[in-house]
Amino acid sequence: MRSAIMLPFVSFVGLLGLALAGCHAPADATTASQAKDVNPSPTPAPEKSPAVPAAPTPSGQSQPAEKPAPASATQPAQIEPYEQTPLFARIDGYVGKTRTLAGENGQTRVLPLPDIGDRVEEGETLAELVVPELEQEVKKGLAAVAEAQAGVRQAEQARRVAVTAKLSAAARLAEAQAGLKRADGEYARWKAELDRVAQLAASGSLSEKLVDETRNQFVAAEAARHEAEARIESMQAELAVAEAKVAQAEADYAAAQARQQVAQAAFEHAQAMYSYRKIVAPFAGVVTQRNVDPGHLVRPPQGGGSRPLFVVARTDRVRVVADFPERDAVRIRPGSRAVVRIPALADREIPDAQVTRTAWLLDPVARTLRTEIHLENSDGTLRPGMYATVTVFLE
Repeated sequence: MRSAIMLPFVSFVGLLGLALAGCHAPADATTASQAKDVNPSPTPAPEKSPAVPAAPTPSGQSQPAEKPAPASATQPAQIEPYEQTPLFARIDGYVGKTRTLAGENGQTRVLPLPDIGDRVEEGETLAELVVPELEQEVKKGLAAVAEAQAGVRQAEQARRVAVTAKLSAAARLAEAQAGLKRADGEYARWKAELDRVAQLAASGSLSEKLVDETRNQFVAAEAARHEAEARIESMQAELAVAEAKVAQAEADYAAAQARQQVAQAAFEHAQAMYSYRKIVAPFAGVVTQRNVDPGHLVRPPQGGGSRPLFVVARTDRVRVVADFPERDAVRIRPGSRAVVRIPALADREIPDAQVTRTAWLLDPVARTLRTEIHLENSDGTLRPGMYATVTVFLE
């Protein structure tokens, strides 16, 4: 009975609550819409989360913070040939149409003059000058050397003859000296015999005739002794003449040798000048300039404005050159780590480069330090003149 009475009451209360809610809901929605149109506000940015502290290590200590990146400096650079040489003529002459190269098995090849872009080897002939007067000078010098050599042989033979004559004179002198000794012996013997015979004759034991015969023998021995002495003087004079002839022959031989040396030097000078007719590559590389054609008359350069016949650049190695300002110069040294980038090669990067050398002295005008990085270029990819950028890690 009580439940039947409460049920209509609960239903009435629920309906009344729904009616009141329906009356207030549209008003609230309209107010919110109007407020949104009048003062729109941007979406608030999310708040930054606080930094997460370093995780503690098992020992309870925090890990060290990450080290900052090393300081570096970047500058534009350009690629230069490792070596580049302009080739000039050393003598006057006409440029020949061809050049001769030594081939295999002693054979030679005749080729036209090289042009720009042609690769050449070290010592390769790039051009030959036609110089007929120098060719004649070489032949003349060769003949002079042959003549001087003949003069040396002749002087040497004369010296040998003089030495032989000297030896002969010395032998005859020795023979004369021996003859004098023999004559002295005969002289002494006959003098003693004469004295003995004279004493015996004085005592009447011998006749005067025997004394006279002995005296004659003594006189003959004395004459032979004088003859031996004169012969020695003659041989001594002959030996002196022979010695003088030897000295003369020695001087003639030395003069002949000197003339040979002069002729040889003149010949070598002519050969050296004649060798300048060949314009030779100083190293293996590429011909980057050619300013002559066959038949051109070329002369040695007379001033700074002379154009070279050829310019050869070495390309198996290159120099990457950059200028760094004064503030970075003091922190760049040979061996400093560097990175080279070449935009023309699809931004090719060489990360393991090193500074090879620096000028050490700053440019007095620009206040920059010339810095070089040498790179191998056996494949020829890096071309002199290319633009590059260099980043050097400062020390």
